[in-house]
Amino acid sequence: MEYFQLTENSDLPDIDRFAPSKVIIAIESPPSRDRQLEISNWLVQAGGKYVMICGEDCENWEQTIRQANLDQVDLDHMQPGEFVMITVHKHERLRNVFWHAKKHARHSHVKCAHLLTIHIGNQNRSVEYQSMFGKA
Repeated sequence: MEYFQLTENSDLPDIDRFAPSKVIIAIESPPSRDRQLEISNWLVQAGGKYVMICGEDCENWEQTIRQANLDQVDLDHMQPGEFVMITVHKHERLRNVFWHAKKHARHSHVKCAHLLTIHIGNQNRSVEYQSMFGKA
């Protein structure tokens, strides 16, 4: 599991090398609408193929990621492997989402070898998240 912390003003890291990937978005400090759109487009463009969203405002994130997917692919010619699968985990603990990512999260047409955790929050929780993932 690769951990990336994002804040309202942080640079978006280069994650293209992990594509295609499964992605957990852990929302601790919701960003502005513009930043959310930017992150959603970045994730889809960088090869996020199975996205699990947990934390605040999950449904809104689901919509922006879906729209980013539709904006980047010609809908009339979309191949099954171009579709971004999205699951919302609004009422689940992050450790349960890690378990889901390890045991059940599978794209129907793409093998995702990497799991990225995108933590949107002001405090780095890399050690905590790595430990939680290891126990999932």
